[in-house]
Amino acid sequence: MNTFRSFEEFTSQGAEIAGARPLVTVGSFDGLHLGHQYLVAELVEWARRESAPCVVVTFSVHPREFMTGKPMPALTTPEHKRRLLLKAGVDAVLLLHFDEKLQKVSAREFMEQYVRGRLNARAMLVGFNNRIGKDGEGSFEVLREIGRAIGVEVREAERVEVSGQAMSSSAIRQHVQNGDFLWARKMLGRAYSIVGQVIHGDQRGRTLGFPTANISLLGLASPPLGVYGVRVYLDGRQWLGAANIGTRPTVDPMRRLPLLEVHLLDFSGDLYGREIEVEFLFKLREERRFSGLDALKAQLAADVTEIRRRGDLSEAR
Repeated sequence: MNTFRSFEEFTSQGAEIAGARPLVTVGSFDGLHLGHQYLVAELVEWARRESAPCVVVTFSVHPREFMTGKPMPALTTPEHKRRLLLKAGVDAVLLLHFDEKLQKVSAREFMEQYVRGRLNARAMLVGFNNRIGKDGEGSFEVLREIGRAIGVEVREAERVEVSGQAMSSSAIRQHVQNGDFLWARKMLGRAYSIVGQVIHGDQRGRTLGFPTANISLLGLASPPLGVYGVRVYLDGRQWLGAANIGTRPTVDPMRRLPLLEVHLLDFSGDLYGREIEVEFLFKLREERRFSGLDALKAQLAADVTEIRRRGDLSEAR
């Protein structure tokens, strides 16, 4: 087992990892951008030198959202983040629900009870300028001193910049919401994508000859409303696709919450309940309301033709 949903679950089912005295890091890791990737790579390399496992402690919802009560649109779903971390070479992920109990834990309590206690860690790598514990009291210097007292070596990762701009999930979030995929890609080290489970819709696209896979955007940072050329990944295969982010004004004028609808080119099959990854390539046009279904259908056909022209599967990862 490589994913745990609580410290209690790790204690009961992660005994082998704990017995090996792992190296750990703690953070939200939203988007797992290049700064996060460098930190995780350093952790993995350090762990391999020590012949020990490495563990990432992260959260299903950003702690700041819980503490402020204000929604913080995420760059990655918890499942997407978990996959990215394991792909990066991490041996185990603790995906925790941040709550009032954790909010009240001091830096010393966290180090003593959880890092040294529950995880039985030998060392911890702290993100640059990251803070842990109640009211952000656990700076690197504070954590290092606590670590010395309890037998946990604490190091701080280096600051990472791209084109002079510091790595920041907040900055990437803004780039995504502005539709600036180039900057998002520079900071993520990969194309921006959304991973989600296909949900049931009204099958309107199917009646128009363009069936779509619908994905909820609730809680996620997303590009501006519009039509996009995308690449869709499923079960190790890939398809070009036409994606719409919007409220479907032609067929559902009362809708207010945006939805992601994706038409996979040259795909046949049932996607309901399946999890797909939608990688954004370029924006094709704005979403708009058409005079009727025939006009909408004609535009969808033109969109697909243009996406085929501009899309190139040879550039896929």
